[in-house]
Amino acid sequence: MAVCSPSVLCRSACLLVLLAGPAAAFGEDHYTSDKVYDDDGKWTVSVNTTRKSCVMHMIYEDDTVIEVGGDNSDGELTHFFMFGNTSWSYRKGRDYEVVTEYDRSIWTGEGVGVRVNDYKGVAVEGVTEEAVEDFAGSGTLHLKIGKKDYGKYNLAGTRRGLARMRECIEAVEDGSISLEEIERDDQADAKPERKDDDRSATRPDDGGKNEETSYSSGTAFFVNGDGYLITNAHVVEGCGDAEVRRDGGVLEPATIVARDETGDLALLKTAKGNPAFGTFRGAPPIRLGDTVVVFGYPLTDFLSKTGNLATGLVASLAGAGDDETQMQISAPVQSGNSGGAVVDQSGRVVGVVVAKANIQSYDSGDEDDIEVIQNVNFAIKASEARDFLDEHGVRYSVEPPGEEMKTPDVAEIARKFSAQVICEVTE
Repeated sequence: MAVCSPSVLCRSACLLVLLAGPAAAFGEDHYTSDKVYDDDGKWTVSVNTTRKSCVMHMIYEDDTVIEVGGDNSDGELTHFFMFGNTSWSYRKGRDYEVVTEYDRSIWTGEGVGVRVNDYKGVAVEGVTEEAVEDFAGSGTLHLKIGKKDYGKYNLAGTRRGLARMRECIEAVEDGSISLEEIERDDQADAKPERKDDDRSATRPDDGGKNEETSYSSGTAFFVNGDGYLITNAHVVEGCGDAEVRRDGGVLEPATIVARDETGDLALLKTAKGNPAFGTFRGAPPIRLGDTVVVFGYPLTDFLSKTGNLATGLVASLAGAGDDETQMQISAPVQSGNSGGAVVDQSGRVVGVVVAKANIQSYDSGDEDDIEVIQNVNFAIKASEARDFLDEHGVRYSVEPPGEEMKTPDVAEIARKFSAQVICEVTE
């Protein structure tokens, strides 16, 4: 059998292709279209400026997307495969075995979990031209990822799609397609977007000083006694480090250990541990209609600096657009609540506050039919937060829900393991 070097596909005599190891998880911009080159066939071919190359993709009836593309970002052309679906649950950055069976060959490799918009999937990087040829020259692809068998996908028309993608790649390489021009057009069309407005022109509680500096403020909660906290990635976006204030005390430094922009979670670490920390809820899971409590530090320039409590119900077990990683809650949240714990009536953590939608409007298209959305807020499910902690080797506790307590008692538990997060935006 041929010897494989890292991230290079090899072929053996029995037509088994092996990939030695997965690449690190890339961001969404590595798999999205910056400008369409050709969409007349079954495959849509587009330019991807991040990879300095072109990609082609097809979306099947079961909502599975298959993407194949080139990557010339390091000056040497390689290829990649990406398989995704809105209903899949692969975790970004986690390793998965990928097996694809063609008409006359099989190849296997180690893929890495990725997220692209609403699609969750697995990508295999460093793919050789030979593997792409096998893909394009076959009539069907039988896909297996990990323990999941997704059956066969029709590859009719793939040869034409590959030919058009190669034309696109050549045009990028010889300068016929200008990546700089595409990037300038994208920047001109870009509009700022934020899930929750946690930015302020001045540092919270600084008496109006440093007016030229932008600060972000949110909420976090301790997940163990070692000083690890969870918050939203967008709370610490553009920040090199952070500070936390626990239980109305003084600010202290906190290191930003990890961020997952796609899942909107971030991991912080303080030098000093915290005796109180959140315990995640085990089985049975939270149900539709269950009461939840939210504790956080919203609008600290206006409201109390010692934290605020809100109560509500689980309004839906999915987020906007049926996002299964989130839940909808009716508890009111404001700017600064982001990253705070959502707990049940026994004080167990069931979610992480991520967004508010009560300032948006729903427009059906009829000028007389515009409805303001009220008390529609979202939280990342606790299972997503636990997966995030698992990825970074951070311990946490899980216990089944205990006896329901009075809301003031639940509030006292949440207050003790919660903290305000403040960071200076430097990017």
